[in-house]
Amino acid sequence: MIKFKQGTHKQILYDYLLTGKSITTRAAMIELGIGDLQGVIRDLKKEGVYINTKDVKVHTRYTKKDGSPKYAYVREYSIETVFDCNVESSTFRTAEEHAEWNMWQEENQVPKKLKVHLQESKMFSASGNCSVLGIDNGLEN
Repeated sequence: MIKFKQGTHKQILYDYLLTGKSITTRAAMIELGIGDLQGVIRDLKKEGVYINTKDVKVHTRYTKKDGSPKYAYVREYSIETVFDCNVESSTFRTAEEHAEWNMWQEENQVPKKLKVHLQESKMFSASGNCSVLGIDNGLEN
């Protein structure tokens, strides 16, 4: 389970991204008060959070000589979904929900016969994760 100290930029950004939103450097400064978004993203990645990075084409206020708009690319970050890699991000919105899930799993163990059956039938998910078996192959970087 991923836990961050409350009130830190990592926790603020992680909670924001868990809502399913994506964020740019500009939005991070305005909405969250984070001036070094890339640094916080790097720290989250070191902690094991799967961050999806995408370059988005945006209009600038400038135009070319022929009057057509000029474009620039900005980085947009989001937490990868269950189909990409990160099961936690699409299931749990807060660390408390994740803790509750872990407690429930401990109290309600999957029968050993079912685990064996799933392993033998080679069931897997699109992301390489199987939470029932405790297998997380993830994406290899």
